[in-house]
Amino acid sequence: MLNLAQRLTFQLSPIMLCLTINAQAQDAPKEMEHIEVHYKRSSITSTITENTEKLVEMPGAMGDPLRAVYALPGVVAAGGSMGEPAVRGSSPSDNIFEVDFMPAGYIFHDFGSSIFNRHIIQDFQLYSAGYGAAYSNATGAVFDVNLRNPKYQPLTTTLDFTMFNAGIFLEGQTTENTAFYVSARKSTLPLFFSAGEELEDDEGNPNGVVINDAPDDHDYQGKWLWDIDNNNTLTFNFTGAEDSAAAGFNERADLAKKTPEFQGDARFIREFNSQSLLWDHYHKDFHLRVGVGALDHSGRLEYGKQTTLSAGYFEQESEQQYSYKAQLNYRINQKHRLITDFAYFDNETTYSYDTFQYLCTELDPDCDLKKGSPIQGNQQVDIDSAFIGFTHVWQLSDKLHSELGIQLQHNDYTKEHFTMPRLALNYYVTDDSTITAKFGRYNRMQDIDYIIPKVGNPALKSQTSNHFTLGFEQQLQNEWSWSIEGYYKTMDNLPLAIEPNAPDAHMLYSNQVEGKAYGVDLLLSKNKTDNWYGWVALSYAKSERTDTRHQVTQDYFADTPLVFNAVFHYEINELWEGGFNFTARSGQAYTPIVGVRENPGYENHFLPIYGEPFSERHDLYHRLDIRFERKTQLFGLNGKLILELMNAYGQKNVSYIDLDYKKMNTVDDLHIKEEEDDFEMRPSIGFSVTF
Repeated sequence: MLNLAQRLTFQLSPIMLCLTINAQAQDAPKEMEHIEVHYKRSSITSTITENTEKLVEMPGAMGDPLRAVYALPGVVAAGGSMGEPAVRGSSPSDNIFEVDFMPAGYIFHDFGSSIFNRHIIQDFQLYSAGYGAAYSNATGAVFDVNLRNPKYQPLTTTLDFTMFNAGIFLEGQTTENTAFYVSARKSTLPLFFSAGEELEDDEGNPNGVVINDAPDDHDYQGKWLWDIDNNNTLTFNFTGAEDSAAAGFNERADLAKKTPEFQGDARFIREFNSQSLLWDHYHKDFHLRVGVGALDHSGRLEYGKQTTLSAGYFEQESEQQYSYKAQLNYRINQKHRLITDFAYFDNETTYSYDTFQYLCTELDPDCDLKKGSPIQGNQQVDIDSAFIGFTHVWQLSDKLHSELGIQLQHNDYTKEHFTMPRLALNYYVTDDSTITAKFGRYNRMQDIDYIIPKVGNPALKSQTSNHFTLGFEQQLQNEWSWSIEGYYKTMDNLPLAIEPNAPDAHMLYSNQVEGKAYGVDLLLSKNKTDNWYGWVALSYAKSERTDTRHQVTQDYFADTPLVFNAVFHYEINELWEGGFNFTARSGQAYTPIVGVRENPGYENHFLPIYGEPFSERHDLYHRLDIRFERKTQLFGLNGKLILELMNAYGQKNVSYIDLDYKKMNTVDDLHIKEEEDDFEMRPSIGFSVTF
């Protein structure tokens, strides 16, 4: 297995290497020369792990190890290839992201790539289910990213250029015990668009969408490390990202034909900035980590702005959060360890809006049809939370290992208390074979727009989930391994949008949705030997949701029964290496359009009539990505040439359908248009140089 679900463990005892050289000269007495090598503990995490390096080199990921997560078992892109990851039947909103022990605003740009430079990720862990008491406010998966420590070296600069972004990375030693690195990247997508340009449809006709500001993103990271002494380190981290786009929708645009209030200029922007300070103290019997962090995160959507008619509509959410975390990993003796986690999150969220009331959840196939009356407001709420977790790690015998944990959590805004047990058992059948069983209970607060007054229901309970997993893993000869793991999840207290004519319609939302997900993930993997490595992953999954008010069960919109991934990487010679990534999965679930009706708010405009939600599927999705790298030199500097071909055979993968509004004249006209959110064959050339 790729071991992406295993934690990196640190040796807690000090490391010192001594080399003794005996020298003897003719007619001279024997002398003993001592050469003492000082080893900095921070060097352990200054180099990328082998498993993360595999993800960096994966074709189609463009050097982005987090983007490569979609080639791992149980992970699909929800709503299309550029969507956020849905893991083992849970919603993307159920996941949490941590970077170097602290919360992150988001880790994926809107156009697919992650916010991290490939040079700085030391290790990346995806906990798909059954994770321990160190994580809270999540019912899906945990994405835990560890950025590597700076290296003690002369100042080095690396420049990266691809067709889609450009970046600079600086790293070096500042004093005997301090080092740093800084990364900054910028999207090159604006180079492919011109302001005022109107896009064209597949037939070459103007489609009504005018580019005001091209899709753009940028990100930055930095870390400063101080090795105080053999037992203490202090690190300062800073991270930020921004995504933005602006366009105008005229009368030809499908969006304006369907919902005319969107006609006009629209703008979207989201961003975050975070800083944190971490202190690590190492002792022969324990490791203490204490962190303090600040996070500013905001998003704003403007639409329908017309110079002479209206100022348009907007929604904006912003949050300021201060995080205080600590973890003590204490070794009682050779068989027992006790891990204590503590965290307090001081969060102030502001929600401003001048828009329409949309009562909509993930159960609804089209939120545009759930538009209500105009609403305006500006609300500020405190959603502080805290938890403490205890985990007892016990080596019961040579064959049996257990982790028994419990997490106590409090949500101040909802006035809820939770006691959530966590359990993991490892049974070592042989030295090379392990059976693993896990159970955990989890919760997360509802999304803010479901529980804030006026637009949501503050009385909604938090979502809860139970995870059960059972797996087997075996190490084989010549660095081969295989694993199989089954899982079962229950989900409770999910939100339901109440119909406007219901007796309790004033509540807007209720906790009347349940869910379940189950499946099996199979992985066959080979580490690098004989100049190649690779893996094959096959997943079977089922995810569904039940509206308990109406006793209706339906497939979840991201339900993907079968997913197959094959990754191969080969070192051709000292200069060249390359490989491929092939993906095939069940087609995206969608809701069929069975008719047409008039838009009640606008004459001569039409809306679709839908059938059973998510009851049909598009054709099988499949795609092949190819990547080659060549070591080279530019003006005497070490460099690397990167050649990628994504969607190598130009497969057209349909992701959603809608009415073809340009052909609609009456309710008797039913014209369906299939849309692709993926790209056709796309080559990419990149170059990296270090000096």
